Formats: sequence, structure tokens, C-alpha cells
Amino acid sequence: MRFVDEATIKVISGKGGNGCASLLREANNPKGGPDGGDGGRGGDVILRASSRLMSLYDFRLKRKYAARNGQPGMGRDRYGRAADDLYIDLPTGTLIFEVTEDEDGNETERLVADLVNDDTEVVICKGGQGGRGNLHFKSSVNRTPRYAEEGKPGEEKKLRLELKILADVGLLGLPNAGKSTFISQVSAARPKIAAYPFTTLVPNLGVVEDEWFNKMVIADIPGLIEGASQGQGLGHTFLKHVERTRFLVHILAADDLDMENPLDGYSIIDDELADYNPELANKPQIRVINKIDTLDQETLENLRDKCQDSGVFFISALNGDGVDELLDAMWDRLRELNRTEKEAENKTGDPDDDQRESA
Repeated sequence: MRFVDEATIKVISGKGGNGCASLLREANNPKGGPDGGDGGRGGDVILRASSRLMSLYDFRLKRKYAARNGQPGMGRDRYGRAADDLYIDLPTGTLIFEVTEDEDGNETERLVADLVNDDTEVVICKGGQGGRGNLHFKSSVNRTPRYAEEGKPGEEKKLRLELKILADVGLLGLPNAGKSTFISQVSAARPKIAAYPFTTLVPNLGVVEDEWFNKMVIADIPGLIEGASQGQGLGHTFLKHVERTRFLVHILAADDLDMENPLDGYSIIDDELADYNPELANKPQIRVINKIDTLDQETLENLRDKCQDSGVFFISALNGDGVDELLDAMWDRLRELNRTEKEAENKTGDPDDDQRESA
């Protein structure tokens, strides 16, 4: 299945069933009066976050989703059946924008929901109420009303869906820095790997477990080159996915370094992050130099000396040198972030447990 991170769909909730206009006629009760029941409620359209989904590809194939209508009321005071709600599962991390059009045909959109947490539900379109049957309209001056209400129409909305991948770690680096090789070493992800630029055309996700079965989700973010923030390469397409990561692992290939000033190479992507969104420049980073297997021992030692106070990790993702030490540092950073966020949450109080909301 292809990775797709944007789609536009139309959603329609169900119409309420019509109320029934009925008069009771029985042999022993010839003037039994009105007995028309109410119509059933139309189905809601509910968006639900699911961690099992990784792409919006299906929403490029099917663009219209409609809930069922409520059933009409019947005689003998029988109510119509309410329609089942329509649940639409979306990848966790999907932003939902409602698109509206003015009289001149110009479209505007507003953010109505952000499915950050798994299993979050949002009622995006409410089903129409069922119409009242004629038994509700009996009065002292009208004992046999012969009319009933029609069911209320459902809602119809145009939605733009935008997926921003949720991951603990974002892998950054110029094309061919070795990010795909690294993620294949530490997880079960099997990205395409080759010796040419832009091997990775879609984000790859890998999941790593520690000995206590804690999980760390790693995203390989493709397409970042100089000028990415202006749309060069695959820039805008995937820079947005960096926003949802908790910290970054920034990888440089040894064969791309200026050996006199090896740390200068990090500024290329750091500058692009800052130009795209200044907050990204402040995300925590672990810096890595990869492909040390391509260097002779003297060059490698000289490189280590120049970077000894920078905290840079030296690895060969191809043969595994230094990978365990880097992975330990990533786990330490993740646990530190978890601890800090938990302390902040305790200070502000417990969040609302009710995950279902109405847009």
C-alpha cells in the first residue's frame, strides 16, 4: 500500500426517520385516536484514531462516506429504529480540517480535530432527529391530528485530512546518510536501501523494544536537503512529519564531512528546520556520524579528536559498530522526556478522561 498523508473526503450523517400519522381503528375501539410513532434518529459520523493504520491511502480511493437514515415511525405507537453510527478509522496523528466555500467559490478551512491519541473519537456530523408521530399533536381542540413531523436532515461536510506521523524519534540526514540502514539494524523495518539519493521516498517507521517491553517508535524522515524549507527535493512533503517527533537523531555520513570542520555539516538541515518552523530548531538532538567503516584508522582518530567535546556518536550502521551505544543514548533520552512530561502533567492536574468530543 502506498504512503499517502493527505486526502479530501465528504461525510454525510443520516436523516431522521419521518414520524407516522396513524389513527387507531379497532372493532371494539372505533375512535381510538392517533397512534403514530416517532421516526428513528439518523446515524452520526464518528472519526476514530487507530494506531493500526499508517496511511490515508484508502481515502484517495473512496471519498464519500454516508451514515444510514433512521427508520420511519409506525402505527400502534411503534417508533422507527435509530440508525447505527458510522465509524471512520483514521491513522493516529491525523488532523481534520473542515472546508467551506463562500458565494464566490473561494474555499476556507478550519481545524476541527486533532487525533493525537489512539482510540480518540470525534463526532464530526450529528445524525438528524426523527420526526414526531401524530400522537404528540393530540389536544383538546384537535383529537385526531392527521399530520406528523418529517425527520430532520443530517449534516454534510467536506473534510481535508492531513497525517503527521507520530513517533518518538525522527531520523534526519542528507540523502544517503545511512538512516534507512540504521533503522533496519535496530528494528524490523525493511526500507529500500541503495547507493543513490532519495532512496527513501516515504517515511519508514520502526519499533524498538527494550528488555522491559517498552517501545520506541523511530521515523526515518526522507527528502531533506539544502532548500527543503522552500520545497527543494521532497522538502515540504515530509518536513511536517518532523513536528510530531519528540526528539531527533541527526545523522551525517563520514564521506560527506568537511574534515577540518566536521560539525558544520549539521547546520544545513538545522537551518532548514528553523526556516520551516522555528520550534523545530529547539527540538532535542542526538548527533551521529555514520559510515566510519569507510575511514582509515588515522582519519577516524583525527575526526574523534575534533569532535571529542561535542557529544557526537560514531557508528557504522552497515556493520553495527557503535549502534548499541547510540541506541542506549536514545533510550536514556526517551526515558528522560517521559519523566519530565509526567512531572509536568502531575503539576497541572489529571487530564480529562473523556476522549469523545463533538466537532
